[in-house]
Amino acid sequence: MSTPERKQPRIALVTGAAGGIGAAIARRLSKEGVKVVLADLRADHLAALVAENSGPFAALEVDLTDRASLPDFVDRAWEVFGGLDTLINAAGLYPSAPLLEMRDDQWDQVMDVNLSAVFSLSRAFARRVVDAGTGGHIVNISSGASARARRGAAHYCTSKAGLDMLTKAFALELAEHRIHVNAVSPGFIEVDSEVNPLGADYVRSIRGGQPWPRAGVPEDIAGAVAYLCGPDAEWITGASLSVDGGAGTGNAALPLS
Repeated sequence: MSTPERKQPRIALVTGAAGGIGAAIARRLSKEGVKVVLADLRADHLAALVAENSGPFAALEVDLTDRASLPDFVDRAWEVFGGLDTLINAAGLYPSAPLLEMRDDQWDQVMDVNLSAVFSLSRAFARRVVDAGTGGHIVNISSGASARARRGAAHYCTSKAGLDMLTKAFALELAEHRIHVNAVSPGFIEVDSEVNPLGADYVRSIRGGQPWPRAGVPEDIAGAVAYLCGPDAEWITGASLSVDGGAGTGNAALPLS
């Protein structure tokens, strides 16, 4: 039996594209000939990314906490290059807040950006793709924190656990429309982030438990995303690909028992 024709993505919308993992994904897709719509709240950072890149980039400012505006935002992104076949939900917040001190608004903001916005964007994107009959890809950036709780991150860990199930639910219902829905689950990735700064003690501790002898970089995640959107992953949907230097296997810092 012959396999269906497998197509590379041609037009992608990437959220959280102003820096870090999102920017690396945008650059990687662009190098593979994909037209990329960059989405973020930080318009100045987006403009810098457009200026540095020779490929087809376009930038759109978006506030992911404004859920009511997200379907219209997808419509705007659709019109930039005349369609979309790929959505990369890379935007995410990782603030630290001890459980007993966490405010309701801190919880709500993380859930809005990390989970609710992904639902709204993915649903709007899927509706357009189903109407167009073209098929496509959704890739969500999850986290190893979806399976392992962390101190000060109850909101973040819960949002990523929900994101993993959301990925499966979308994959289940959209397979008949030839829309692949997968997740990439990064371990600790070294990025300079003004949005999600990390303390030195935290970085030393988390890197100490990682088996692989180097830190992760955004390009590691970008490569995994490109794979899931490419022809060799045509029969993969509903999966979560761990890219974590082996951190999910256990704690390498523990001594011999």
